[in-house]
Amino acid sequence: MKLLVATTTLLALTAAPAAAGPLQWATTPTHRQPATFNDVATGTGGTWAVGGDQVQDFQDQRPLAMRWDGKTWKPTAQPVKTNAVLESVAVGTAKNVWTVGEDRANPDQPKPLAMHWNGTNWQVVKPPAVPTGSFDDVVLAPDASAWVTGWANVGGKERAVVYRYAAGKWQALNTGLDTSINGNVLSVLPAKNAWLGLNAGLAHFDGKRWTLVKDLPTDGSQIPTGIAAAGPKNIWLVGVRYQSGIKPLAMHYNGTKWTQVAAPTGMAQLYGVALRNNGPVAVGERFEGPNQTAKPYVLQLSGPKFVPAPAPKAATGTLTAVTVAKDRTWAVGMTATATTAPFAALAAYTR
Repeated sequence: MKLLVATTTLLALTAAPAAAGPLQWATTPTHRQPATFNDVATGTGGTWAVGGDQVQDFQDQRPLAMRWDGKTWKPTAQPVKTNAVLESVAVGTAKNVWTVGEDRANPDQPKPLAMHWNGTNWQVVKPPAVPTGSFDDVVLAPDASAWVTGWANVGGKERAVVYRYAAGKWQALNTGLDTSINGNVLSVLPAKNAWLGLNAGLAHFDGKRWTLVKDLPTDGSQIPTGIAAAGPKNIWLVGVRYQSGIKPLAMHYNGTKWTQVAAPTGMAQLYGVALRNNGPVAVGERFEGPNQTAKPYVLQLSGPKFVPAPAPKAATGTLTAVTVAKDRTWAVGMTATATTAPFAALAAYTR
């Protein structure tokens, strides 16, 4: 099952880079409290953010999907009225938007949740026939098919899974994942060149099977949570390292091997990465003070290393995802006025 406290996400990179300039964040009202955003993505179908509304004394959630209309965030009606949360969104055309997460109508037996936006409303897509499971990430492949990852009970064992949805059916792409734990994040270049970040390592797909790469350990000490691909020979990966505490993980792939990129060593972890002006911008949370209060955290590449960059202002909070639209870079997550206050869904942009 999923081991990370916060949500992992993959970032849409199909839009053009944002305009040049430093990161100067402007927070946009979402009018959702208590609520959280777990992912944001953009495409020709616009910019969407998904997460969950908190209800019933914060014991339950309801799916939350909002679309930016150019001036404000607009909520969309949800077909699922029971306990459930959305973890990831992928945006293609205006009639091809996918979101996935977890259906917790029976908390003891969670089920994968998948929904498709047809340009007018959300429709639930019947998930694969597994007794329990959860979807953590969805991406659209170059052929516009939806790929999802997460975990499921397969053959009586909880394990990482990947499925492709095409022609109205789920195709299991699980060969090689028998001993892997939870799929966190996907990147699909062509269908025969895909990457999967796991709770215990990183795997590559050649069209037939997944193979764990030797450049990342498989002991859970380095966990990928975000991937941004400029091309098959230029891919960025971020996540968390467990080394004398929680540290940011950043890596780069040059078409031959993955190498670690230097990042600040303070207590922090990263959840998402996107390409702005062809350079990676990573987001997550850093921990401050004796109580280790979480604060929004942003890193940018400067020469050979990642360095701290301005982040959206918040007394406390986390950035869970980032995406690059035509005219701006969006970061989403959650924020609160104090550590004891309810979280509100956070969305901020920089041009």
